[in-house]
Amino acid sequence: MTRNYHLLGKIYQVNTIESFEGEILHKELEIYPIAAINDNADITINYLKKLENKTPILKNPSTHSYYRNSFRWELINASIEFYFSNNQLTQIDFCIKQGSKVRAIANKWFSYQFTNRKESIGFIFHELVLVPSAFFFPDLSVVHASAIDDDGVILFGGTGGVGKTSLELELCNHHKKSFFADDIVVVNNKGEAFPNLSYPKIYGYNLINNADLRKKIFSEAGFMDKFHWQTRKSIDPAIVRRRVNPVELYDQVSNQSAKLKAFYILVKDGTIKQIEKRKIQKEEASKLNKLVLETEYQVFYRHMLWDEFNSLIASSDPRLSYANLTKRIEQNFLSALANAETYVIKIPLKINHNEFLKQMSAIINTGSDN
Repeated sequence: MTRNYHLLGKIYQVNTIESFEGEILHKELEIYPIAAINDNADITINYLKKLENKTPILKNPSTHSYYRNSFRWELINASIEFYFSNNQLTQIDFCIKQGSKVRAIANKWFSYQFTNRKESIGFIFHELVLVPSAFFFPDLSVVHASAIDDDGVILFGGTGGVGKTSLELELCNHHKKSFFADDIVVVNNKGEAFPNLSYPKIYGYNLINNADLRKKIFSEAGFMDKFHWQTRKSIDPAIVRRRVNPVELYDQVSNQSAKLKAFYILVKDGTIKQIEKRKIQKEEASKLNKLVLETEYQVFYRHMLWDEFNSLIASSDPRLSYANLTKRIEQNFLSALANAETYVIKIPLKINHNEFLKQMSAIINTGSDN
């Protein structure tokens, strides 16, 4: 199946082999605007049964293969190859490592999401194909943030577990905001943000004292699905989650680009007792995002360093050097923030969760100037 989609301000042609997981992927991508099939694509994505069997020029380390016009990642759940022409990304091929039926069942049980690898194709596509592709477009920057659309895009950045998804859930379900992204947002250097409609990841801790959300997620779930959830949640609510179609999760979902309005960086602070809001310089905000990305997207950054290493061994220029990559991320995001407000929100370590949501909702609803 072949379809063109408007993604990240570009046209992506997505080709999949005839398979149930290919159908799953296109079903997830239908949330985005569909482009005409004869529109010229900026990049082609191919989902294949397996990647071409070929000998790499260099293979350092064993999980990274270097070819003259491409490099390949070998991950636990997928193989992904990035193709270049004149150091511009033109194509990505990927396949999923499923294994035997027994292994597929085991993978499903031991996964956070109660899905086997092929059932997780939407997650793999967004996390390991779509978002990494954004790093190679010279006008784009990647932001580790959840986001809502409220006559302009508001980003909630910070490290994992700081409350980004909980705040997104609260604002979209109870304050009439539109869902825009759950984990990663892509912006261009003109201040335009693009929706990332990868299904939101709802963790065990997001369901605490939230009966309505629990009903949405488990109203049609089977016994084993619920049993898996309860078993893992009893160990640690941070090791179980479900990906949920945002159209089913929220009343309003924005699938169009919008201007960036504000960037709030959420941090936990053990020295305060009340939430504190502090305006910061845009340069500081951009640098903080760069630092978070380097830790949260380690797999991508590590492979870029390996490509640079292999390129130097091969007496060739790297596709995108680590120095230029991080510089581009910081500078493009700084340009994107030109007309946006930027803040750090300090959150007490022991704040009641409902109080956190109440106070943060008030901060967002009263506007950036208050």
